[in-house]
Parts: sequence; C-alpha cells; structure tokens
Amino acid sequence: MPAGSLFKSTAVRLAILYIALFVIAYLLANIAAYQMVVRFLDERLNASVMERYREITTAYEARGLGGAVQMIESHGPAIRGQETIYTLRRAVGEPIAGNSDLSDVPEGFSTLRPEDQNGSAPLYKLFKGSLGDNDLIVGISYDDTDRLAHIVLTSFGWATAIILVVGMTGAAILAYRTRERIIVLSQTAHAIGHGALSRRLPVSSRMDDIDILSSEVNIALSRLEMSVVVLKQVSTDIAHDLKTPIGRTFLMLEDALQSDETDAMRDGIEAALAELASIAKTFDALLRIAQLESQSRTANFTIFDLKPLVDDLYEIYDATASEAGYSLTLDGTTAACWIEGDPDLIRQLIANLLANAMRHTPAGSQIVLSLSHRSRLIHLSVADNGPGIPPEDHARVFDRFYRVEKSRTTAGTGLGLSLVKAIADLHGARMMLFDNAPGLRVVAEFPEAKAVDGNAPDRQPG
Repeated sequence: MPAGSLFKSTAVRLAILYIALFVIAYLLANIAAYQMVVRFLDERLNASVMERYREITTAYEARGLGGAVQMIESHGPAIRGQETIYTLRRAVGEPIAGNSDLSDVPEGFSTLRPEDQNGSAPLYKLFKGSLGDNDLIVGISYDDTDRLAHIVLTSFGWATAIILVVGMTGAAILAYRTRERIIVLSQTAHAIGHGALSRRLPVSSRMDDIDILSSEVNIALSRLEMSVVVLKQVSTDIAHDLKTPIGRTFLMLEDALQSDETDAMRDGIEAALAELASIAKTFDALLRIAQLESQSRTANFTIFDLKPLVDDLYEIYDATASEAGYSLTLDGTTAACWIEGDPDLIRQLIANLLANAMRHTPAGSQIVLSLSHRSRLIHLSVADNGPGIPPEDHARVFDRFYRVEKSRTTAGTGLGLSLVKAIADLHGARMMLFDNAPGLRVVAEFPEAKAVDGNAPDRQPG
C-alpha cells in the first residue's frame, strides 16, 4: 500500500503548522520584550543625563558660576572619553565652559545625531536647561545603551534560532514517528479490508489517542470477525440442514406427479406441503433470531411483572403436559418480579423452554417451572429429570442448528435454544445450563427493573 506524499501527511502538516505558530508567537513576544528593554534603557539614559545636569545645578546653587565651571571641568575622564558632553553658554551665545560647542539645541530633551555634528561622533541624548542667565546643555552618548540593546537583540535572535532548530527537529521526529504509526495502521486496515479479518491494529503501552482509537477499532473488528464467522457457519448449517428436507420434498412431488391415483397424488402433495411448511418455519425462526440479534426489537419494551406471565404460561402448558404424559409444576416466589422488556418475547422464551423440555424428555418426566429473586436479579428456570445434556455440549446448544447427537431422532430444527439466547441477550439476561442430576436445568437471569418515574416497583409481600 503506498504511503502517500510526505507533505500531504497530516502529522507532518500539523508539525509544521505547530512550529510555525510557535515561532510567530515567540517572535511577537521577543519584539514586545525588545521594545520594553529599549524603553527601559532610554529611561535610564534620561535619568543619567538629568543626574549630570543636577550635579552642575547643585554646584551652581552652592558656589555660583565658578562652582558650575569647576564641576564641568572636574569630569575629566568622561570629557576625555567623549561619553558625556557639556556646553555652558551665556544667553548672548558666548561659550563659558564645556568640551563641546553646541548651538541651536531646543529646550528639554533632544537627540544629537552624527550628521548634526558634521562628523562621525556617536549619537547623544541631550538636555538643555537654564543656569541663572546662562544655558546649560548636558549630553550622554548612546554607545552603552546601543550595545546593551544589541546584546538583547542578538540574544533574542540566537534564542529564536535555537528554538526553531530544536522545535523543527523535534517536530520532524514526532511527525516521522506518528507517520510511521499511521502507515502501519493503514497497511493493517488495508489487509483487513481485503479479507484478513484476523489482523488487528497495533496498540502500544502508551495508550495515547491513537492507541485508544486502535483499541476501539480492534473491538469492532473482533465483533465483525465473529459475525462473519457466525454468518459463514449459519450459511453452512442452512445448506446442510435444509438439503435433506428440500431433497425429500422434491422426491415427494416427483412421486405424486408420477402417481396415477388421485389419493396417492394428494397424499404426496400434502406431505410435500408439510415439508415446505417446516422449511418456511425454519426460515421464519432464522429471521426472528436475526432481528433480535440486531437489537431492533425494543419498541415494545416496558417494565412489567414477570410473575403473572409465568402463571399464565403454566396454566396453558399444564394441560398440554398432562395430555402428553408429563408432570409440570410451578415453584418459586409469590412476590412481584419486575423486569424491563417485551412481554411477548419473554412469553416466547418461556414457551420455547417448556416445549424443548417436553420434546427431549421421555413421557412421565417431571418438569419444574420456577421464578425467584436473588440479589436484585430475577431467576427464571425450567428443570427436568430427563436424560439431560452432556457438559461438553452446554456451550454449543445455543448455536443455530446444533443438536445433541441423541436428539437428532426427534422433531425440531435446532433453532429453539438459539431463539431463546437471542431473546435473553436482547433483554440483557444471562442464559445458564446446569446438571439437574438427573436431567437439565436451564436458567435465565434477568436484571431487576430500575426505578419507574423515580420510584422503584413495589414488591408484593411474599
């Protein structure tokens, strides 16, 4: 299966988008931080200029103009380094002191650019104020501020480059690993789509989003595989179990067609119709089982008391059992047994269990229909003292068309217990088989019904 284009990979595209958004956000944050640093440095430079200016004004206030001139001339290192410049002028423009001769400087803070000085001197922050009748101009070079700003900008640049390289490398590694996982998942899904239903998506121990999704898909695949296996088995069983009655029907119709006697022809057709009715009944049972297994028969669900329904079926089958030579008894609680489900389907479940018990036990056998409460569970059981079912067959008797070897001589399609199991599954009930020593006990365990309109169903005293 082709892996597809690298740049069309969702993992790669998401990685590129993520790192691009991260770098853009980081650059915007750096720009904001750089502007804050530059503003802070400019404020510090203003404070330094004002500090120099106040030193001179303080000297002027203390010792007059001579004190101010002495203070200006005492800043020798700064003057020699040209880091700080001073200009003290009379109001008429005559220079008094300083290491520069600045003119046409506006009041307050201003900037002296190299082109304003006709040379390559650095940029200066200036402040001009009055010193008595004189003008005092103090300026400090931008060199230190520019160097600090350059260091900050360079550090931001290197940090951005490192983050970009590390981020792109990490994103590429993660994208590659994710893409490799997706390729493996795609190849497995491709194989499953071409018939390898036993394959499963790989699940790692990390249990991340992909692993959780793979686990859920694997559960669905297991159910799908089971459904396909069951479908194949059902198809095989239908072909095997219906081949004989269909062939027998053909023979009956051929015999009737070749017969010259009207009565013999009628008997042959009636026998063939009986076989066809049995086949139609089998298909009808299969259809009901399929509907139940698809969970599509829940429209008539309601909360009802199982006890009256069991009593009604007991009265109906008691007479039938007596006529057939069986002893049917009713045992169990007299309290209400509330369950949620379809009463008609539950009636069919009980009827199938009773009919199955009478069909596979000899005349004179005892059959017990019972109902009881056990720890928020409703137990419905049908027990007999007949030949029972071998323990090795307990797990298979609910399969379609499966019949215990000693039961193959009796009438039936092998779908009765399959229908019972489908009804039980639809109602969330559990079917269990037990050795009745002798005989068989079939138990359907239903969950007791939940609250109705906020109130639990009332139990009758028992």
